[in-house]
Amino acid sequence: MSGYFNFEAIDNSLSKKKTEKGISSHDIGEVKFSFPFTSHTTKVFSEGINEVIGELVRLTNNLDDPEITYDGDYTYSDYPLINNVIENVKFPGDQHQEKLSKFLEEYLFKGSQELKPLHLYLFNYIEVNKDKNEKIKYARFIYDFLFYPNPEISSIFSSKDTDNLLTELIISSLKDLETRKKSKQIDGTKYSNTLPLLSELFVEDFMYLSKHKDYFINHFFNMIHFYIFQYLLQFLKKAQKFGEEQDLYYMEPFHFTFDWETGVGGYRDAVEDYKFIKNNANNLFVHVHCMSHISHNEAFYNAGHELKNYTRVINELSHLSTEERLMEKEKLYNWVKKYSELIQEDLPESFNENMEFTEMFKVLFNQLQKGMSMGVRKKYGSNIDSIGKERFLKARGKHGFILSLKQEDFLMLSAVAVKDKKIPLKEFFNQLEVRGVAFDQYSKKEAVKLLDQQNYIEKKSDSGDAQYVKPIL
Repeated sequence: MSGYFNFEAIDNSLSKKKTEKGISSHDIGEVKFSFPFTSHTTKVFSEGINEVIGELVRLTNNLDDPEITYDGDYTYSDYPLINNVIENVKFPGDQHQEKLSKFLEEYLFKGSQELKPLHLYLFNYIEVNKDKNEKIKYARFIYDFLFYPNPEISSIFSSKDTDNLLTELIISSLKDLETRKKSKQIDGTKYSNTLPLLSELFVEDFMYLSKHKDYFINHFFNMIHFYIFQYLLQFLKKAQKFGEEQDLYYMEPFHFTFDWETGVGGYRDAVEDYKFIKNNANNLFVHVHCMSHISHNEAFYNAGHELKNYTRVINELSHLSTEERLMEKEKLYNWVKKYSELIQEDLPESFNENMEFTEMFKVLFNQLQKGMSMGVRKKYGSNIDSIGKERFLKARGKHGFILSLKQEDFLMLSAVAVKDKKIPLKEFFNQLEVRGVAFDQYSKKEAVKLLDQQNYIEKKSDSGDAQYVKPIL
């Protein structure tokens, strides 16, 4: 069948799940995943995040899992790496090996089994242990959304260069990791990026931070974390418009407060903004499946099986002739009817083939909602809170969690907003909004106050009317 939509694959997939009461479960058919979420709430951003980074870095460098072993005759430590380091050092006496061993155990491991990454290259050697499958899945999601296909990022984590002699000794004692086997090498993405603007901004900001090595090693994952959380916020906000917003290259900023602010009441914009997310979080699972249905297209329009958001589908349909669009409406109408029969739910009487595509999407969404478990929808949507509350949400009494920034994260975002040349204060706030962060009048005062205290504000007149923000790094 020619044209745009082709629902055959999703029809076959869901028809196999038909039961006496509807369908046993939902799936996304042949299109790629959107998020690595399951029906349970993730804890990977709060537990063992360095393991996720280790896997992410190895994906970036196309390297296999680390296996650090020691084959020498004398053992000074339970850690094979430390024994390898000691074997590479010439000592004047026997006592020094024990002292160096104890020092390195504290310096590199601090009583845990996980290597402390004192250099970016060492992230390649952090193994994934607990909850391995979930952490590997999240690393792949981050890679596909933010790192792929940007070879310049790989060079950041593959370089062994250092001016620290001890770090040089440690790195030289590590066996080079092998290239991934062909079956494990990345060929395309598993997860679709529905908002390319965000990933483009990320690469720009990430590469800028990487020029400041000491700062970068301690903050680069905070930047990754911010962009993943922002992607969730933007995805849900845009999805709720069902394609009525035509511009994919526009970020809708959310209002944040600062975690040190007091007396944050219901009149604050940040309270309302996150209330929108909380009220619609249960819809995330439904939107993903609704988009997956309408992303089942003829090969000419979706050879890569990408998950498309509503706006992209609307834009592509708009390039068809009037006659072709009518044919696609008929196909979509028939598919919504077929799906409704599968879940044994009635369609609204107002549903017809002459509706706008956005309205037809809403009907499909509502039917999907009827056919899905509220428990699954709730757990899936709760991942927004779980990912955000480690850094970007703060509990505010009766208002629950609201969007919030710590000082270090505000300064990090300020650094990439300003970069290397001072900019007017107004442009500074504009650049933050480009990255999805807005402040109301109260938080703006706090922002200026902090920047002034840190000596990042330059005033061009005694009255303070013309203010500039100086480079942070």
